[in-house]
Amino acid sequence: MSVVQVGQEEKQINLSNGLVTIIYDLESGKAKIEGNNGFCLSGIHSAVKLSDGRVYNSTEPGTSQVNVEEIQDDFGQGKVLSVSKEYNDAITLLQKFYLYKDSYLIAETSVKSEERIGSNEISVLKAETITFPEGEDMRYLFTPFDNDDFIRYAALPFSEIRESYEISAVYDAASRNGMVVGSISHSTWKTGIRAQQQGKANQQEVVQEERHLPKTGNEIQKESASSLSGLDVIAGVTSKITRDTLPHGIVYGTQIDSPKIFLGFYNDYRDGLEAYGQANGIIAPPLKWEKGVPVGWNSWAAVATEINYDIYTKTSDFIKEKLQPKGYSADGRVYINFDAFWDRLTEEELIAAAKHVKANGQIPGIYTTPFTFWGKSDSEGAVPGTDGKYHWQDILLKDEEGNILPPIDGGLCIDPTHPGNKMRLEWELNNFKRWGFQYVKMDFMAHGAVEGIHYDKNITTGIAAYNFGMQQVDKILEEELQAQDFFISLSIAPIFPGQYAHGRRISCDVFGTINWTEYMLNSLSYGWWLNENVYRFNDPDHVVLYNSYNHREESMFNEGMSRFFSAVISGTMLLNSDDYRQEAAKERAEEILTNKAILEVATAGKTFRPVEGNTGDKACDSFVRRKEDGSLYLAVFNFSNTEKKNMELSLERIGLNKETVYIAKDLWSGEETQVKNIVCIALQEAQPKIYLLEEVK
Repeated sequence: MSVVQVGQEEKQINLSNGLVTIIYDLESGKAKIEGNNGFCLSGIHSAVKLSDGRVYNSTEPGTSQVNVEEIQDDFGQGKVLSVSKEYNDAITLLQKFYLYKDSYLIAETSVKSEERIGSNEISVLKAETITFPEGEDMRYLFTPFDNDDFIRYAALPFSEIRESYEISAVYDAASRNGMVVGSISHSTWKTGIRAQQQGKANQQEVVQEERHLPKTGNEIQKESASSLSGLDVIAGVTSKITRDTLPHGIVYGTQIDSPKIFLGFYNDYRDGLEAYGQANGIIAPPLKWEKGVPVGWNSWAAVATEINYDIYTKTSDFIKEKLQPKGYSADGRVYINFDAFWDRLTEEELIAAAKHVKANGQIPGIYTTPFTFWGKSDSEGAVPGTDGKYHWQDILLKDEEGNILPPIDGGLCIDPTHPGNKMRLEWELNNFKRWGFQYVKMDFMAHGAVEGIHYDKNITTGIAAYNFGMQQVDKILEEELQAQDFFISLSIAPIFPGQYAHGRRISCDVFGTINWTEYMLNSLSYGWWLNENVYRFNDPDHVVLYNSYNHREESMFNEGMSRFFSAVISGTMLLNSDDYRQEAAKERAEEILTNKAILEVATAGKTFRPVEGNTGDKACDSFVRRKEDGSLYLAVFNFSNTEKKNMELSLERIGLNKETVYIAKDLWSGEETQVKNIVCIALQEAQPKIYLLEEVK
C-alpha cells in the first residue's frame, strides 16, 4: 500500500500500511499490533514508574485524548497516533505510534507533569500475548549490551530465553519468518527486551529481582517452554551484562521521554535486522568515512607488551617492501598501529616512529582507554594534562555514598563528565596529533557507560554520560574528523550509540586458531547488520595468521586462512597482527595477505549475511553477499581442526534460483565448477572457502 489507512469506531482506532496494523482500544488502554506475516502482539500497554514509587499505566482509568496526524520526517511519510491519558494528580501519560508507508512502526512513551518528576523505568511496549504461525525452529535472539568478557550472541530456543539488550527478534529459523523489536535512540536509556515464557508467569518478577545483582544478569532460564506468552520492552535496565552494580540512573524533568522503539514484521528476519540497523542510522548516522577500508597491522596479538620502536618500524618496512607491492592496501592506504604499552617508548621515539611510518607512505595509529584508570582506587597521583588540579580519585565514578565503583576487567571507571577527564582527553588526543598519529583504537569504552553519580548533575544515566564523553572526543578531533584525516575505532564498547566512531570491534579479542574464528563469526552471524548502518565498519579484530603472544605454537595454515577469510567477510577492517621477527610468519603473511581476488572482496567494505540463524551461541558456517550485478559471494567454514567437512547448500536457501546453472569460482584457487540446485563443498580440517557464483549466460 502507498499510504497509511486510518479507521475509527466509537472506542477503537486503527492504522494500517498493509504490512503493520495497529488497533488501539481507547476503553481498555490496550493495543494490538499485527504483521502481515502472521505475527501479532496483543494487550499492548505502557507503564511508567516514578522515582517516588507511583506507577502510571495506560490501562488505568483517566481522561483520554486521541489524535492522528500526517507525518513526514527522515523515516518517510506516514501517520502518528497519539493517545494521552491524564490522571487525577496532574500526571499525563502519552503514547505515540508512528506508522510509515511500506515500512515499520515506531513507538515511544512519555510522562508529563507540571512539577519536576523522575523515573528510571518505562515499559514502552508491554504485550500480554504473542501469537505467530507455528514454525519448525522458533528462536529468540539474545543480543549482548557490549562485547566484553567474550560474550556471545545467541539464537535461543524458547526454553532458554534471557533478557536481551537494545534489540531482539523472534523468528522461525527454518522459514525465516519473524519480527524484530528494539530501541533506535540511545541518548539516555539502556533498554532491555524481556520475553515471557508460556507457563512461567513469574519470570518477570524473577528477572526484576535479579537484574541488579552482578552475578545473575545473564542466567539462562532453564525451565521448558513451548512458546512465548508475552514481551516487555523496558527502558531502564541494568545487570551484570550491562557491567552495572547499581540500578539505572533516574531521568528527571517535567517531561520524560522513553527511547524510540522499532517494531517490524518480515518474511525474512535478516531483512528486519538490517532495517532495524538502518533505522538507527537515520537517527544517528555513522561517522562519515569515504577513504576506504583500513588495511594494515596492529601490535597486540603479535607482540603485546614487547612492543618497541624497532618492532614497530621494522614491521612497517616489511609491509611496505613485501606486502604492499602485491596489493595489501586499500587505495594505497596502510595503517601501522600501536596497541597498548606504547607508553613504554619515549616521546622522541613515538615521534620518530610516526615519521618513519609516514616516510613509508603509511599511516601511524595508536591506542587509549578514555574512560578507564588502571591504577588503584586510593591513587593519589595527579591526572595527566590537569597541571595537578585533579587527582585520579577525583575523576573516578562513585556511588551515592561517594564510594568508588568496583573495577571491571581490572580497570576503574572514570566519570566521563568530570572536567579533569576532559582536560586529560584534550591533553592526550592533542599529543597524538602532535606526534603524528592519525588513527586511534579506543578500548574498554563500556566503563564510560556504567551507572553512577556523575560530576555533571544534569547527567544522571550511564548512557547519557557515555554520549557526553564521546562528544568531547569528537570535538577535540573535530577538524581532523571533518577532513577524514583521523580514524576512530572502538574495541570493547557498548553496541550503541555508534555515531562517534568509524568502526567498532564486533566481538571481544580474537586470535588465530579456529576456535577464535568461530567465536568472532558468532558475532557476525547475529550482528552483521551493524556494518554501514550503525558504524561504517565492523571490526573483526586483529588478524592472526601464524601465532600470537598468548599462543606461540604455529597454527595450521588453514586456521590462518579461516581467520583471514572471517575478517574479509565482516565489513571490514583488515589489520594483521603477526610477529615478523619470525621468518615463518613473514612467509605465511606473503602467501595469505596478497590474494587479489580475496582482497577485492575485503576492500569493498561490505558485510556478508548469515545463511542460517539457528546456531544457538555458536557461529553460522555459511555467509553470503550479493553483488550489484546479481552474482553472489558465498563463504563457508569448517570449525573443526581435526575433521574434514562436506557441505551441501541449496541454491534457493542461499538466495539463488535453484533451476539456474551457475559457475562457482573458488576465489582462492581460481577453480571453477558448474552447479545447479545444490552446491557441494568439501573442506579440509579448518579450511574456509569463498566462492563467486555467476549465472551461466
